[in-house]
Amino acid sequence: MPSSTRVRFDKQLAQLGEDVLQLGSRARSAVERGLQALVREDVDLAREVIAEDVNINRLRYDIEFECYTLLVTEQPVASDMRAIVAALTIVGDLERIADHGKKIARLYLRMTEDPRPIALGEVPALGALTLAMLDRALRSFAARDEVEAEAVCQTDDQADAQYKRTFNAIVSQMVEDPRRITAGTHLIQVAHELERVGDRATNVAERVIYTVTGELIELNI
Repeated sequence: MPSSTRVRFDKQLAQLGEDVLQLGSRARSAVERGLQALVREDVDLAREVIAEDVNINRLRYDIEFECYTLLVTEQPVASDMRAIVAALTIVGDLERIADHGKKIARLYLRMTEDPRPIALGEVPALGALTLAMLDRALRSFAARDEVEAEAVCQTDDQADAQYKRTFNAIVSQMVEDPRRITAGTHLIQVAHELERVGDRATNVAERVIYTVTGELIELNI
């Protein structure tokens, strides 16, 4: 029968997992809502995304403190140590994913300062793909599912190819009409932020694999 100390520690680990998933949900929302602000031309939504970032940052640091406390006070065994160390890395990536959402919102606001008609083209599709990668990464974390985590990493090449298509389509519009250069530049930056969401989702998946197997490998190359 597990000791009371082990039961308490398991509850703390479970709470840590829930907190990481909460951060993941809020980071995902930042990206999704930042992209929605662009697609819907919603200035108020963009400002909400930017304002929410301070709360996401605070949650990230709260979880980091939670991890440090567990490491110092509970003397975890090897598998528990991996889970806590992985969580420390994952929350950093999740907070940066939220930053990508904030940057997309800011880019949209800049586009409103000198509005020029430019087609979003493949940008929403790129966003959908990288958000789907993030969803799978978070599911793999919740279930400690190595197979699901590996699937995220395998999707990264698809996201990179989508980004290249998006980039080329935007540049074509800029070449056809130089008046679109400023808006096109901002839109390329949006696409880059979305591509980085996919990269960071892959980072999360790599740490899930480390938690499960003890192998720290780089699949996002």
